[in-house]
Amino acid sequence: MILFASCSSTLCLCAALTLPQDTLRDFIAGEVQVEETTYPYVLLPPPEIVEGERYPLVVFLHGIGERGTDNELQKEHFPKRMAAAEYSGRFPCFVLAPQCPKDQRWANVRTLESGRRIQEPEPTGALEGVIASLAEVVRTQPIDMQRIALTGLSMGGSGAWDLATRHPGWFSAAAPVCGGGDPETTDRLAGLPVMVWHGAEDTVVPTQRSREMVKALRKLKHPVEYTELPGVHHDAWNHAYALDGCLEDLIGARRDPESIQVETVRLLARALAPDERVAFLGDSITQAGNDPGGYVDRIRAVLKEERPDVSVIPAGISGHKVPDLLKRFEADVIQKGATLVFIYIGINDVWHSQSGNGTSPEDFESGLHQLIDTLRTSGADVVLATPSVIGEKARGTNNLDSMLDAYAAISRRVAAEKGVTLCDLHAAFSSHLQIFNPTDLAKSVLTSDGVHLNGAGNVFLATEAARALRRAVLARD
Repeated sequence: MILFASCSSTLCLCAALTLPQDTLRDFIAGEVQVEETTYPYVLLPPPEIVEGERYPLVVFLHGIGERGTDNELQKEHFPKRMAAAEYSGRFPCFVLAPQCPKDQRWANVRTLESGRRIQEPEPTGALEGVIASLAEVVRTQPIDMQRIALTGLSMGGSGAWDLATRHPGWFSAAAPVCGGGDPETTDRLAGLPVMVWHGAEDTVVPTQRSREMVKALRKLKHPVEYTELPGVHHDAWNHAYALDGCLEDLIGARRDPESIQVETVRLLARALAPDERVAFLGDSITQAGNDPGGYVDRIRAVLKEERPDVSVIPAGISGHKVPDLLKRFEADVIQKGATLVFIYIGINDVWHSQSGNGTSPEDFESGLHQLIDTLRTSGADVVLATPSVIGEKARGTNNLDSMLDAYAAISRRVAAEKGVTLCDLHAAFSSHLQIFNPTDLAKSVLTSDGVHLNGAGNVFLATEAARALRRAVLARD
């Protein structure tokens, strides 16, 4: 968990600021703290910053040989290359290069005896440091939030796979170089441009690591770009980061959340059984989600195109809480033949507590148990979502955050106890806002009022819901 982040220096911005020629290679040094560990980073600014303009950002993760705490070694290979005039003139952007401690790695991936690599649920402390550094930079510098690219080499290539699969919606494109990851996580990269580079003769990080990831992506019909370099050993980055390598596509890409959402729902469509009936049970967020452009409507639109045999059952009613769902879910969901049910509830159970009309933790938990038990008895599979947010400001600073945290924890516990798929919207919204709410707004990033979704929020929720629904389908016996 990130406790706080601090930057040791910032770049002064003014109109048409041009860095003197002798400082073109200068980096801004910074550091962030995650729990009790300090993680250094350097930031390379573009050669000229014009007031009112925003610039792309490339997040670079170094290899194992550059680990340490000197905040210097990680400048090798990519950052120094980007500081050269021939690169900075062609690619005017910020470059963020965090440094990993010697006793840590970027990726939290466990290798089984069989050789299969499995991503662990939580990121490493070093990757948390990257996230904290990224949050600090987008808060303090003029970053184009639609053009945040990710790359890394060797250990950093594996880190790029790890970070991209954990937070694909943050990035405009990803370019892992001579790395590897867990092929089972590649479904999360749907809609994200990915360009992979590896030397065919690499014996440090076997070429097979990239091949496995690319194979998994292509199996999902992802248009991944793969460049395997004949005769090249472990220094594939010299080719990937050459002027005629991947940089133009990497830095030129723009975030496309709608493409990610559509491609994610397409993956769901391919997984669903024939004549599946998918129900969305919830409150006003789900009721509005059935309107044009809402999250339910967005999922339905893709399913209608890809799988016309699949039906969507909207079952959201404004103001409803868990006790209200208990009164109507049999008529609204079970009697309509639902085979897969997405339950998104909890906001009003917390929010209405301010007027004395909330739901007690005990009733909330027992109600979720009853909903799930009855739905499963009917033959339906269930996805349980945690309540998202009541206010978009930094986590812990919105009025009902502590109570919402507690109710989200109840939903997580119930999902684990019942063995149903969890869609952790509370964590997903919080993580997204950590990066994409740099000015600490109370609303307007994903919601219109701190609770109800705006256009971006509906795209975001449709993506998260589709991922969770697909996991539930794939988990069937």
